[in-house]
This record gives sequence, structure tokens and C-alpha cells, in this order.
Amino acid sequence: MKKLHSFCLIVMTAGTLLASTATSADEVGEYYAGKTITLIGSAGAAGSYGFWGRLVAEHLGRFIPGAPSLIFQAMPGAGGAKAANYLYNAAPQDGSVIGLLLKYVAVEQAIGRSNVRYDVRRFNWLISTGPINSVVAMWHTAPATTIEGLQKIPTVMGSTGKSSETYITPVLMNALLGTKFKVITGYPGTGEIHVAMENGEIHGRAAAWEGIRGGLPSWIEEKRVVLIAQSGLHKNFDLPDVPRLIDLATTDEARRIFELIGSGSTLGRVFIAPPEVPQPRVEALRVAFEAMVKDADFIAGVKKRKLDFEPRLKAEVEELVMKTINAPANIVEKTRQLIE
Repeated sequence: MKKLHSFCLIVMTAGTLLASTATSADEVGEYYAGKTITLIGSAGAAGSYGFWGRLVAEHLGRFIPGAPSLIFQAMPGAGGAKAANYLYNAAPQDGSVIGLLLKYVAVEQAIGRSNVRYDVRRFNWLISTGPINSVVAMWHTAPATTIEGLQKIPTVMGSTGKSSETYITPVLMNALLGTKFKVITGYPGTGEIHVAMENGEIHGRAAAWEGIRGGLPSWIEEKRVVLIAQSGLHKNFDLPDVPRLIDLATTDEARRIFELIGSGSTLGRVFIAPPEVPQPRVEALRVAFEAMVKDADFIAGVKKRKLDFEPRLKAEVEELVMKTINAPANIVEKTRQLIE
């Protein structure tokens, strides 16, 4: 009799949980039915973030209860901090707005950037589409196109702002490798930086490799850019002969600083919901992303655009974020001093 009673309790509990789950799904579906979700991108629409934002906006709604539509809205500025701050402090907290953040979102908090008005520990992490290996690319007619030359001859690099790869990498290379980059900030996105390179306004940029490979394949085919280094902790599969910044470092401190910055490349292109979005909606969004990245049509879109794709789910994303913001204090402080 006692066993029967226990069994009945288990069945009743399971039934209650199933009913609760079904109710949550119904409520999420009712909320999203007929709605439009805005996907805020923290970089310009013409670069690789724009590619990803539009691709996700095209596919994600199919996997969300209620099948809402999505629109992609680029919000570049302050090297990605503008969008991150907006999503944390000002965006609707109802699931109608989600974000695509720059890979340095945790690094920027760790080093205490003055324009950071968010706490990465409170974002609702949804998924990362995988690492972003960025490259230092110089226009083929630049005054210098080798690391040795860049250590002797001043060259000009374009940047979207101090919180972005486009600024952080050349500034650290100046401090740790002896290059002589002059960094010009204020470009809305990497698309505008690429135009400036073609026009001879600047000589190079440090940004996502797939922005060139997927968006400007003629630059590669016609040898219009020279790749100096890549910033990730691991070499990109198609760049075996391009050294990592870690490989170019000559001191242990320099290597550890490049490792801290490289952790952003490992975090990659990460999608979030604002902090106060109701958890049933967060979970529905998370499940939708996990289903989307397995979908054949979505994967075909990734391949068509020649984008790097190695999804990381919530648990791994959160682990990478926490590891970054808990990095050794001396390395964090030295990095902060160098890129302020």
C-alpha cells in the first residue's frame, strides 16, 4: 500500500509538472503570436554581425511558440557598448527585444571600461554561434605589410570604438609587439572601414575574418589584403599559416594579456535576452535557438554566407563569461592600463 501511495505521488507530481510546462508554453505562444521581436546588433549592418543578425531574423521565428516575426536592427556605437547598455538598461524586458553582442562584452566589464553600464552576470545568455577569429588585415598597398615592417613604419587602422576588436588589438600590438599603428575611431561599422581601406583613407583593420571571407571574397582572390595575425586562442581552420598574437608575444605577460583578450574570440557571437525577461520566455527563446542551429535550412544559409559555425549552449557560454570576469587581477589591470 505504501509503495502504491508513493507511485501515485510520483504520477501526480509528473502530471503537475507536465501541465505546468504545457501552460507555460501556451502562455509564451499567446504572448508571441502576431508579435515582432527586434534583434539588436551591436555592430554595423554591413559587416559579419549584420550577416548573422539578418540570417537569425530570417529563421528564428519558426521555432518560437506563436511564430513571431523578427527584424534585425543594427545599433553600432562605442565599440558595442551602446547596444549592450541599451539591452541592459533601456530595452523592453518582455521578450520583444533580444541582442547580438560583441565578443568583448565580458572583457570590457572585467577591465572596468568607463562606458560599461551592464553586468554580464545578469544577462540571460541564449547561445553563441561559435568562436570569432579576427585577423589583422592590411591593404596590399599599405606602407608596411609584415610584422617587421609594422614595427618600423607608421600605418593607420580604422576602428568603430574603444570597446571593439578594431581598437583593442592594434593598441595592444603597439604596446606588446612594438607596432606603430595610429588608430582612427568613429567608423559606424566594419563595412565603412572596408570602404575606407579601398579608398586609401586607412591602411588596415583588425576584425572578424569571416567579414572578409564571406563578405569580400574578391579581396582574397585578388590578393588585395595581407593577413598579419589572428587574435583567437586557436588558429582558424583555414588560416594555418597566419600566426596568432600569442605566437608573436615575446614575454609571458604579453602572452597572458593576449590570452585574456583571446577569450572574447572563444566566446564569439553571443545572443542574449535582457535581465528581467520572464523566465518562461527566456527558456522558449533558448530552446528556439537550439532548434534553429540544427535546422537544415539555417545551416544552408550559414554555408552560403561562408560563416564560421560552432554553436555553444548556455552552460558553456556562462562558464566562459565567468572565467573572463574572474581573470587574474594583475593581468586584468595591466590590460586595462594598456587599452585605456
